[in-house]
Amino acid sequence: MPIRPKFFLTLLGLCLAPLLVLGVINYFNGLNAAESELLRDLERELDNYIAVVSVQVDEDENDLIALADSKTLRDYLQSSAQQSVSATNDQVLTDLRIALAAALSKEGHLVSISFFDKQKGPVFLAERKQEERADEGLSFRNQDLPPGLPQPEQGVWAAPKSEPIRSPISISQTGTSMRISVPVFLQNEVAETSMGALVAELEVDAMLSEAARRWEESEPPNENSPDENSPGRASSTSRSVVVVDHTGRILYYQNQAIAYQLVSDSLPHFKPVAARMMSGDSGWQSFWSGTGDEVWATFSTFPEMNMSVAILQSYKQAMAPARRSGLWGLVYSILIGSAAAILLSFYLQNRTRGLERVSEGVAAIAEGKLDHRIELKSSDENRVLADNVNLMTDRLREQIARETEARQFQSFVKLSAMLTHDLKNSIEALSLIVGNMEKHFDNADFRVDAMNSLKLATQNLNAMVSRLTNPVATLSGEHKRPQPVDIIPMLKRALAITAVPMSDTHKIAAELPPSLLALVDGERIEKVMENLILNGLEAMTGKSGTLTIGAGKTDDQKVFFSVTDTGMGMSPDFIENRLYHPFATTKKKGVGLGLYTCREVVRANGGTIGVDSKEGAGTTFRVVLPSPK
Repeated sequence: MPIRPKFFLTLLGLCLAPLLVLGVINYFNGLNAAESELLRDLERELDNYIAVVSVQVDEDENDLIALADSKTLRDYLQSSAQQSVSATNDQVLTDLRIALAAALSKEGHLVSISFFDKQKGPVFLAERKQEERADEGLSFRNQDLPPGLPQPEQGVWAAPKSEPIRSPISISQTGTSMRISVPVFLQNEVAETSMGALVAELEVDAMLSEAARRWEESEPPNENSPDENSPGRASSTSRSVVVVDHTGRILYYQNQAIAYQLVSDSLPHFKPVAARMMSGDSGWQSFWSGTGDEVWATFSTFPEMNMSVAILQSYKQAMAPARRSGLWGLVYSILIGSAAAILLSFYLQNRTRGLERVSEGVAAIAEGKLDHRIELKSSDENRVLADNVNLMTDRLREQIARETEARQFQSFVKLSAMLTHDLKNSIEALSLIVGNMEKHFDNADFRVDAMNSLKLATQNLNAMVSRLTNPVATLSGEHKRPQPVDIIPMLKRALAITAVPMSDTHKIAAELPPSLLALVDGERIEKVMENLILNGLEAMTGKSGTLTIGAGKTDDQKVFFSVTDTGMGMSPDFIENRLYHPFATTKKKGVGLGLYTCREVVRANGGTIGVDSKEGAGTTFRVVLPSPK
């Protein structure tokens, strides 16, 4: 069974929406976590680099302190002070050269060591050569020393024993260097006597390069850092080290071509970070490189050195694993949601197919196809529902058949009652004629009127017989199409049949225009007129009264006629609750269908019927009918 697109898209939306929301949340959470981890990683590596440089400087200082405290240096200084030349002095000099060679070995970064006596005069100068062997790679001079030797720091003369003093970083044609001065004291039985100071020149360029190499080698992840495949871990090649002094000159960078140049000239994009570094600040900041890539930088100053270091990381490269992981998460969400939607579509369509067939069957039954049956497999869970609908349909057909028979019988009963009522009215009119004929038969005018009334009464009886011979139309209650009819002749005929024979008992007043057209079924409206006139005459039984018939047009140009009697009238309760109800009457001999039938006929012709009655004063019925205009 093919998947319905609309149904599938609905399920796809329901399945994908929560997964995509979770995927997007996971994507941004992953980026936030990766950013936090990146910053912690950069801060950790910055501390590692500073620690590596600090360890190297400390190692060189310790070598210099060890030399200052060595017996070899003291023996040489004492021997030099005595100016004795002997085999023993040669041995002391040899021992000193060996000690100096060890301090100036390639493992450290000291390039020269000189000694100044307490009068600040140079005593000897030892420089490292490029030869491999330490005892052959040393240049030692204690005579004819060159001018311009690195001078000790002023504070060394007052410094405690073995406390080194570092000079600021200096840049020369040969590179970047720093001096370390250490006081030298002579021990005797009484007290320690200052003999001078050792001054060592430290090669900062080589030290920073060596520290960068060691920092890169010490990058493998530890228990507190992410592994190499995690989103927060970037390869070491994507990070770099920048070291600047307090003037903004670059002391170290991976591109050695811009060494010793100002940051503003060589790395203008790095200038905001360098400004904070030169001020001695520590922290982190991002900036945009010349290639348009965002770069994160963590920076700090070196302890006791007038230079600062920054670790740079390309944000794009660092976040690439996290972005890939987040995008794969979104892809997996779409795949899982689509697969779930497909499976649910097949499952729910199979489950709902039976319900759809039941719905289709119910719709067919609602359209009137009561013989329609819903057939489902026995394994379908909607089989019970289908069987109940079929059973309901069977019972509905039976009930409709019974109700049809009942309605036909009720229509027959209603027709019988209405015919009985009309027949009663005709018989009463004939009775009035016969009763008056005994009194006025000798009157020629009366006989003429009586003959006309008998003709009309005969016509009415023939019409009732015609209705009985066509029961289908009679029972259906259908009305003829309304036609423009002059109601004045209709009112006069109704008066001739019912009221004129009673003219000696009651006063008959007719206030009628010459002509008045209404859009009605004339035959049935004339029956309404006869019924209302006859009711008015019966209301005045037992006393002489006045029956007034009026007709005309309303303010909105509709047609009306009214019948007014001076009978006993009706109570408001009877008018409200019983007047138009079938089989409700105040007459001792009456069916109670007259006014009910009148109201139904008037309504069927698009009109209204109203009543105004006062007990003991009389009643007026007013019928308003549509005008043909």
